[in-house]
Amino acid sequence: MYLPNHFQSEDLDQIRSFLQQHYFGLLLSNSPDLYYSPLPFLMDWQEDHLTVFCHLARNNPQLKQLNEQQVQIVIMGPHAFVAADCYGDKQAVSTWNYSLVELKGTAFTLDTKQTLALVRRQESFSAPGMLQSADYQQKLVNGICGVRIEISSILGKMKLSQNKSAEQRQKVGAYLEATEQPQSVWQLMQQLALYQKN
Repeated sequence: MYLPNHFQSEDLDQIRSFLQQHYFGLLLSNSPDLYYSPLPFLMDWQEDHLTVFCHLARNNPQLKQLNEQQVQIVIMGPHAFVAADCYGDKQAVSTWNYSLVELKGTAFTLDTKQTLALVRRQESFSAPGMLQSADYQQKLVNGICGVRIEISSILGKMKLSQNKSAEQRQKVGAYLEATEQPQSVWQLMQQLALYQKN
């Protein structure tokens, strides 16, 4: 990933907060062919170490290339178009502000018992009031396989106009707040002290 220094997020607390709010992304593997699967991920932090869990359909061809292989996960966060005219400068260029976290690690497939425990944990996290019966969960596990990923690298990229002056960032934040853009972009800029709402 192309990552200029001013867009790099090295604050682990900031990344942890980001991943608590955004946990749907792409699982990428390349052994020998490139595969990706869009999935929800369950993040398990033990101090500064992150383990990620997910599950795939047993007939997903990507599953065959995961065990003990290097993989990447890309989690996209808020993003929005920034029009050139919001800067009030004729020399400006339109751009796109966005946020993402890239995780790299080693994947391990889970056995049926571990997959069942993962399904129960995911359901209790995502929809605690809708837990399926134990019999139904057991049937479900026959068609899926859980995956554990031990994360070795965490990169955060928050492209939120940090390469602009404080005055220009204020204009970008105000523009995003005033338009039909997703609120979450200017709110993220505000959270990271890149924009102060008037």
